[in-house]
Amino acid sequence: MHTFITLLILTNLAYFGWNLSRPQESRQTMVREPSVQASRTLQLLSETQVENTSAAVEPAICISLGVFNNTEESDFLVSALLERGLEASPELLPSAENMSYRVYMPPFNSDIAERQTLEELQNSNIDSFIITTGEQAGGISLGVFSLENLALGHQENLAGQGFATSIQEIATSSNEIWVTIQGLSQALLEGSDLLDLLSEVLELEVIEKPCETFASRP
Repeated sequence: MHTFITLLILTNLAYFGWNLSRPQESRQTMVREPSVQASRTLQLLSETQVENTSAAVEPAICISLGVFNNTEESDFLVSALLERGLEASPELLPSAENMSYRVYMPPFNSDIAERQTLEELQNSNIDSFIITTGEQAGGISLGVFSLENLALGHQENLAGQGFATSIQEIATSSNEIWVTIQGLSQALLEGSDLLDLLSEVLELEVIEKPCETFASRP
């Protein structure tokens, strides 16, 4: 409940800051037409000065907040932001790849050789099992390690007992829950403490990127 209350407070701050950043409607001024119309003459293009009266369009900024522990928290924040007129959506972003290292014996030529080798390993009190899926199916797994040096050390110990093995690198990644707020102005982000509040109070990471780099979750 404390998390939800904090989220609600911060959405109010974000909404307030977003309203401050919206440009006010310019007032229309009446310009009196000249009493004497000048004669139309030909001019060179280089002699014609074109006055650009349109204001430069400030690019919109997107920020992503994460990582949320569950969809309940992220959906609560998205709903609160949407109710206040802010563009927000949940995102599933891939996390950084984690590497693990498996010590294994490649697939055997026959089931008999595989069973005999597995029996020898287990009789030597070496944890092992037959790999049943993946490209190494039919081989024997002898342990998965988070660090390469641990896998190398285990491989050396097995070699000392007469068992030749290989090491396979396994890259794994998972999706993380983020919330993206779109349409924020650069002036708002630079002139307020919004990002600091979002990151410090909620203990979330804040990523600021151009909106076009984000793809909405299907």
